[in-house]
Amino acid sequence: MLYGMRNQLFWDGNKRTSTICANKIIIENGCGIIKIGDKYLEEFNVLLTDFYNTNNKIKIKNFIYDNCIDGISFK
Repeated sequence: MLYGMRNQLFWDGNKRTSTICANKIIIENGCGIIKIGDKYLEEFNVLLTDFYNTNNKIKIKNFIYDNCIDGISFK
């Protein structure tokens, strides 16, 4: 998902399209769904901008894992 967003694979809608593709994969594998809720949108965009500028995905991956995966319980 982050690869598609950063590399701008499409003319428009890179975030939406990359999220849909990622959700297809994780749903098929029973791993929930990625959903960026309204309360997390501003922080997500700040982290995404940082990722765009540095290519360091650790912070945003941890953020997505901790706040944006729904439909699965982590033990």
